Amino acid sequence: MLRIGLFVAILALSSPAAAQTGYRAPRDIWGRPDLQGTWTNETLTRFERPPEYGDRLTLTEAEVAAIEHPDVWRKIMRVGGAPRTSLITSTPDGRVPPLKAGAAPDPRAYPLPPGGKVTDNPESQLIDDRCILPIGNNAGPVMLPLPNNSNYAIVQTGETVAILVEMIHDVRLVRLGGAHRTDGVRPWLGDSIGWWEGETLVVETMNFPAGQPMRGSWINLKVTERFTRVAVDRLHYAFKVEDATLWDAPWGGEYEFAPAPGPIEEYACREGEKSVEHMLDAARAEEREAAGPP
Repeated sequence: MLRIGLFVAILALSSPAAAQTGYRAPRDIWGRPDLQGTWTNETLTRFERPPEYGDRLTLTEAEVAAIEHPDVWRKIMRVGGAPRTSLITSTPDGRVPPLKAGAAPDPRAYPLPPGGKVTDNPESQLIDDRCILPIGNNAGPVMLPLPNNSNYAIVQTGETVAILVEMIHDVRLVRLGGAHRTDGVRPWLGDSIGWWEGETLVVETMNFPAGQPMRGSWINLKVTERFTRVAVDRLHYAFKVEDATLWDAPWGGEYEFAPAPGPIEEYACREGEKSVEHMLDAARAEEREAAGPP
């Protein structure tokens, strides 16, 4: 019964508010739903539900007012107008399910030798410090919000959907009608293919690199995203995460993008480049001090 309930919950993610309101998105020059624009997912709603909300999917308006009061621009995430307690919706507690019995997360991209430190060399530094990708899966998939610069520009062509991520300035290319690569290459942001199901763009991503895990999963990770324009100013986003080696069943959630306040800004990650240099310098200085006089 639990597995059936999870399946039904995830299946429900493919039925956004547009199906109930009758809204029909404008069309691009190929006659497909037009998802293009600059969107934001900045929100005060957390990826996983805070334990104090238990199994509650939504907040009261009084709770919303109390949470939003101290923040200048971010709001509680609403889906179909209802304020949500978490972005994850497939589990009763709104949290990532525990790993299956005997499973363990995959190792990080650059395993450290015994006694090694992340400051030993540039390759072991975090990907955001190396100006490769933003932290917290912001670039996706799954596309998760950050407190700032959490903006995306979507551009459609007949063969590709491009998603430009403002933070650290990455572009994910979704190949429409394509097939997953079989050459063993695992690019940053994974290997995304897509197709249209009525009003919804479905994107399936596999072949993730070791340096971009999702809760410890990357080798067998598959993420399925569904983009549906449900109003002039709302883009419904649903996601499903699968790795049969780590979880007994898929899990996922949903939220709605809103129009970004302006165009994508240039994000030059020079701060990260200097941070890596300074951290490595500091680590070498500590090593010299620990070694004592020559």
